[in-house]
Amino acid sequence: MSALATVLIPLILALMLAAPAALRELSYRLAPWAPLLLLWPWASAGEIALDWPLLGLGLALDEGSHPLALLCTVAWTLAGWLARDRIDRNRRWFWSGWLLALTGMHLLLLADNLATFYVGYAILSLSAYLLVTHARSEQAWRAGRIYLIMALAGEASILVGVLLLAGQLGNPGFDELQQAADVLLNSSARWFLLAGFAVKLGIIPLHVWLPLAHPVAPVPASAILSAVIVKAGLLGCLRMVPALATDPLWLGHALLVLGLLTTFGGALLGLAQSRIKTVLAYSTISQMGLIMSGFSLLFLVPGEREAVLGIIGLLALHHGLNKLALFMSCANQPGSSRWRLTLFALPALALCAVPMSTGFLAKTALKYELQSSPAAAAAVFLLTLSSTSTALLMWKAFTLARRMNSADRKAVHPAWVLAVLAAMVLPWWTAWQLGLDGILSTASLIDGLWPLLLAIVLVTAHARSLPTARINLPEGDLLAVVETLFKRWSSAPDAGLRFSLTRPSWRLPLGRWLRQLEQAQRRLPVAGLIMLLIGGLLWLLIGFA
Repeated sequence: MSALATVLIPLILALMLAAPAALRELSYRLAPWAPLLLLWPWASAGEIALDWPLLGLGLALDEGSHPLALLCTVAWTLAGWLARDRIDRNRRWFWSGWLLALTGMHLLLLADNLATFYVGYAILSLSAYLLVTHARSEQAWRAGRIYLIMALAGEASILVGVLLLAGQLGNPGFDELQQAADVLLNSSARWFLLAGFAVKLGIIPLHVWLPLAHPVAPVPASAILSAVIVKAGLLGCLRMVPALATDPLWLGHALLVLGLLTTFGGALLGLAQSRIKTVLAYSTISQMGLIMSGFSLLFLVPGEREAVLGIIGLLALHHGLNKLALFMSCANQPGSSRWRLTLFALPALALCAVPMSTGFLAKTALKYELQSSPAAAAAVFLLTLSSTSTALLMWKAFTLARRMNSADRKAVHPAWVLAVLAAMVLPWWTAWQLGLDGILSTASLIDGLWPLLLAIVLVTAHARSLPTARINLPEGDLLAVVETLFKRWSSAPDAGLRFSLTRPSWRLPLGRWLRQLEQAQRRLPVAGLIMLLIGGLLWLLIGFA
């Protein structure tokens, strides 16, 4: 029953936030440590299956989930420790979203069948809205709207895929789903699922919610959004979009190209930003491109599935822990001293894949496996070159971090220091467990140096020749273009059935209705519980399907 308790206890703590003050205070005290519950099913191997009233609930922690489970436990706990000491406004709103999102994430990691996974995914996606809108500013509400639109669009695509599979297979376990090649080949379910999970991963052009959500969310929320929650899309791809032996080779190439475009596109867009959390958000988009490139190997080298899964897990753990440390630095004034700048620089250098860092280990493992694919030469070169774009982006982040030096700075929070240490140690431990630490060689060290030297040359040349040059893009990039076009269309005299998201129209007062709905939602003290009920309703629908 340990797996069931891991899901139910965070949910009970969330429900306690709607109770009298004494129970609320107890929930506030226990909430930061709720992620440690995941260690319970990890230590006590086994699975649980329940029928009514949970309609096919299946929970088990398989070995393939261990890197992401480790990431979730460490990152969510350390970010929760920071939140306990730094979140003093709108606490009920924040911890409602925090605990409900944790409930969804635990359910995702422990899910053993299709319906259980989808319900966990829905709870996670909807609850994260509370984290994005915690500040309750106009900017936060706008970011929340965009997040919710993208999240619901992704949910709709995933739901279509889930129902297509459920119509033929019922509520299959993931092992059964992997073996249902005939059903998957003759169904479009995988492509609906892949599109929906790509939204959560932030794959370009479905990335626009990330650079809007991170700057307005409180630092602990930004940390888990980037470190853990985006990985829900990866987990969905691994479990519900299996590679088949009969898949055409072009599919793997298309996923690889999409991953590389996201890797370079995220870095280049991030260079045109001026806020550190926005730069780090675009860095997450770029790194998710690397993870998508790793996912493409399941289609390019299907005979190496176990090795590829290990590399993807290592990439996710490396990125999650280092990005956790970078976001947590934003609450610790990294520009205040050399010691704090060093704590910022260490995970930044790891993301740049500096030789002998965890990023170098993960990227070398990815390139090593890619060498046996049909696209080896060009893909390996581009993956190596991506260290240059990442280094440029991290230099941008470092220059912004140096300016974070206020007179009322607080002491360095211990959770930040532990996050940096975890990022330096745990990926190496995981690589040792997977047997990947033996792939490093002198040649790989040399191969990892030239992209960084190229980045140094580019930074030096830019500083000398164009010291005042600035290129600024709005946060959300493509979204700004869409919004501009939409406003022009809606204000055109011959637009026909006109409506506006910002002002009412006498023909179709959609804007007024949306504003009234949002104002009502803002007044709900436990809006997350309503979202949970929506997720439960979807669970019932799937169970009866």
